[in-house]
Amino acid sequence: MLLWCVSIGAYTRLTPETYHFVSLHGDVGHSALLHTVEGMKPSTGFNGNLGVDYRLFHNNFIFSVGVEGMYELNVNSMDELDVSIPMMDTEGELFDMHVHVDKSRDLAQMVNLNIPLLFGGEWGRFYFMVGPKVSLNMWGVTSSHAEVTTYGEYDKYYDDFYDMPNHQFESDQYMGSAVLPLKWNFNIMAHAEIGGRIGHMFKHKQFRLNPDKVRMYLAAYMDFGVLDVHIKGSGAPMFEYRETDKGVQFYVQPLMKSDLADNAVFRNLNVGIKFTVAFEMPKHGKSYIYDYQKNNRLDIKRGGNQGIKF
Repeated sequence: MLLWCVSIGAYTRLTPETYHFVSLHGDVGHSALLHTVEGMKPSTGFNGNLGVDYRLFHNNFIFSVGVEGMYELNVNSMDELDVSIPMMDTEGELFDMHVHVDKSRDLAQMVNLNIPLLFGGEWGRFYFMVGPKVSLNMWGVTSSHAEVTTYGEYDKYYDDFYDMPNHQFESDQYMGSAVLPLKWNFNIMAHAEIGGRIGHMFKHKQFRLNPDKVRMYLAAYMDFGVLDVHIKGSGAPMFEYRETDKGVQFYVQPLMKSDLADNAVFRNLNVGIKFTVAFEMPKHGKSYIYDYQKNNRLDIKRGGNQGIKF
């Protein structure tokens, strides 16, 4: 609210100045998928944005509207599982098959189309902008994998049975799910960025001659999802097994496709660095530029300091 009030106050000045810019920006940073699943940590990952914007500078006030593509990758690590399954071997002996699931992780990826509507202010080389981003999901997938160790426990034997593939007792076997489609809800993100102009650091001729026509900015940004991005449904158990002709098949489910997420709320939080290049748009109206090279002859009037062209 404080930044918002400051940006509104930056709009008024006795001698108004107005400039129009087209800007390109790229963001990269850390992503977190915050959720309310009990006993599980938030997912962490990577976030990136590429966009184009229209910027209006009026005195110290900034208004920006544009469109950007956002990619987000979240990695969720799940706790170890130890499941005991009553079984019968080929000789009719009862035993318990222990299934130890370790190093279980799932990946959730999404591509969104964002429409940022931002307001802010600029003083000297310092600037800030705040406002909402409307976020529309275009694509999303998720998958999971883990390592599984199985062994047999018999009541009449003192030791457990390990590493007997013919009895399906194996250690550190890879288990993974297929890549599953994942749809995300419509979202609105609260955006804030604070940074400064860095154009004076570059020595390109265009930047030296027209420092205000090409402006570059570096800022820290934050995007926080206000709405729940998870579409509710009836998810499958996090871990399950099925008996087949080839033995017992084990499955591990991605978090957002599991029953643990049925009633949970998921919100994304992104923080990182944003780089922007803004190009001033052409101004309307006439401009008068004196070109001394077009004067064929320039004499100095005696007794004075004015040039007279003949």
